[in-house]
Amino acid sequence: MKIQRIFVYPIKSLGPVELAAAEITNEGLRFDRQYVLVKPPHEQSAGLAEHITIKTTFQLGLFKQSIDKSWSKLTVTHTQAEDKAVLVLPLSPSPLSLLNAETFQVSIFGTKAPGLDMGEEAARYFSHHLKQTVRLLYIGGNGQREIPGAAFIPKNYQAVSISVNDRLQPQRVRFADAAPLLITSTASEEDARRRLPPSARGEDLIVRFRPNIHVDVGDAQAPYDEDTWNMLSIRPKLDPAQEIMVRCLFKTVRCLSLNVDLSKGAMITTPNQLFGLLMKDRRTSQSSANTPAQDQAAPYFALATK
Repeated sequence: MKIQRIFVYPIKSLGPVELAAAEITNEGLRFDRQYVLVKPPHEQSAGLAEHITIKTTFQLGLFKQSIDKSWSKLTVTHTQAEDKAVLVLPLSPSPLSLLNAETFQVSIFGTKAPGLDMGEEAARYFSHHLKQTVRLLYIGGNGQREIPGAAFIPKNYQAVSISVNDRLQPQRVRFADAAPLLITSTASEEDARRRLPPSARGEDLIVRFRPNIHVDVGDAQAPYDEDTWNMLSIRPKLDPAQEIMVRCLFKTVRCLSLNVDLSKGAMITTPNQLFGLLMKDRRTSQSSANTPAQDQAAPYFALATK
């Protein structure tokens, strides 16, 4: 097996940035889901800013992200913008630039994190295209939040998260839903593709699943074999002696993002709606019996040197 594709989503719920290589951190892949779009708090929101997600705001699929060669700038474009305006953001905002930024509390799947407001230019850009008032936030505080997926993690793993040179550190996420990494396989991708009408099978289907790591399993593994994966060993091409151990602990349920037509920013036509096609026989999560499971969530991983 080998890693076929790597994706990060610097702004949560926008289009992916595909990378040739990535750095793994205590919160997942570096730069992944470090920004989030929110609706400003109101009287009924208990002071919390509601995050905007592609699950319900399909227009987010029209935004594309790219990272420059210097790894310093994040550029956002809108595929249907008449003025072709772009938004350029720092990939790693300096603490000084955010010193006076307004702070909002964001709750995602029951765990909270502070978000630092990125200012009026970003707010105007997204508000204009989404036709609603939104703010763009960067992960604040210590840059992490608790894992909501902890409820699905076996208790014997609760205290052991990431091990670097035999030193344990607690595992966290940024603005990802439930886990630092989401892993898919080519065999499962092809099974999902076969469920679509023949005319739709040329689509780059895996981007609908929004994974971080897409594994090429060749012909050796059956579709959804990743349901049973316990540990993945990843060795970089440039330095095979460096080994990353990824423990896969639970299957993540899928949501209506599977039904988004990313070229139109709208619900895809009924025959192409993967949510329903997968739900026929992929209800493998006891906690969410009415939603299909597709990917392995890897909330805990260990870095080891051999």
